[in-house]
Amino acid sequence: MNSNIFEHRFGNGQSVHYRRLPSGTCYHAETPEPVIELLEQLRQCRRKIRLFYGDPETGQSWHEEHDIIGCIGRSRGFIKVPLLVESGEIGGPALLDHCIIRIDTPRKVLYQHATFRVGDVTLVKGALQRLPWEVWIDDVVHARFQSKLEAQQYRDFMQGHRFARR
Repeated sequence: MNSNIFEHRFGNGQSVHYRRLPSGTCYHAETPEPVIELLEQLRQCRRKIRLFYGDPETGQSWHEEHDIIGCIGRSRGFIKVPLLVESGEIGGPALLDHCIIRIDTPRKVLYQHATFRVGDVTLVKGALQRLPWEVWIDDVVHARFQSKLEAQQYRDFMQGHRFARR
């Protein structure tokens, strides 16, 4: 893929290295080539996707629940970065494209890090009366719910077996 690398310095002294593609889109310099190619395709076709963010070294999910479903768009200006745009919106948050460990459509996994891992996800009947159903990830309570169905849906969502929570 033909691209050039450049460094952008922010006012706070921090800097980021970007890779600018011939299309004008700029990706973090450490974003894997297959992720860049797929995101560029998805930006062109405006297909709805779900992103999993995580540790790019280990493939361990960060268990993100928000700002992970939408279409790929692009910002304006000198550094045109990929955005995640929800249905009906015209803008959205910039992607942490170098931290994407999986990309799904509602029916299919399009990309997955070689060592993708969510963790050990379990459903437990807890002690709280108001929120008796608990979802644990790697032996830590991650969420609590009133109904078992809500807890099951959340568990399946976090594991990537459901595209959306509801």
